[in-house]
Amino acid sequence: MTTVTTPATTPSTVSRRARAATVGAVLWTLSSGIWAISEMEDQEFGSLRFVAVAVAWWVFMVLPAALLILGHAALRTALGPAAGRVGSVGLVVAAAGIGALGLGIGIEVASMSVGGGEVALGHVILLVGYLVSVVGALLLGIMIIRRRRDGLSRAAGWLLVLAVPLGIGIGLLGSAVAPENDAVFWAALTVPTGIAWVLLGASLRPVVRPAPAEFTTAD
Repeated sequence: MTTVTTPATTPSTVSRRARAATVGAVLWTLSSGIWAISEMEDQEFGSLRFVAVAVAWWVFMVLPAALLILGHAALRTALGPAAGRVGSVGLVVAAAGIGALGLGIGIEVASMSVGGGEVALGHVILLVGYLVSVVGALLLGIMIIRRRRDGLSRAAGWLLVLAVPLGIGIGLLGSAVAPENDAVFWAALTVPTGIAWVLLGASLRPVVRPAPAEFTTAD
């Protein structure tokens, strides 16, 4: 008699990417708070505090963009043909905008990490990325509201559709509370999208194959 064990269960690609996007979305949402309490340029270059702040900025401001791109890929796979042409374009444009945001802030963080200052190119890429991401988020949000029926997805869709007015509201409120803090600007860019992707990541439920099973065969 021979006992055979089937291969262990592994999460689907969609599930793994959705989980990565959820982590990225949480970091993205919190990134403005990290900025507000830790200006890298205020630290002594090479000090332990400088290194800690630099690591925090890489983790909370640069890494999330890459993880959110994985989330866009997961959503595209989950939707399949239901995404439609406009939805597919929205996914690509939104992902490109998020990627440009990450690249722009990444250039800035890289410069400061080696003792440099702000980089004009980083600012330009960041702003262009934001404009592109706004267009993509609008198209993506409309598609999500139309194609996905669960409450989390629909709430996320509305957050993406309303990202600009919500961002303006966050900016106005933040400016009233902390008028000279640049983190307010970053919060206006990231918080609506970050919360939307927290919800979307949760809505893309894990798809798992059956658990490992054992069966016996005769020799």
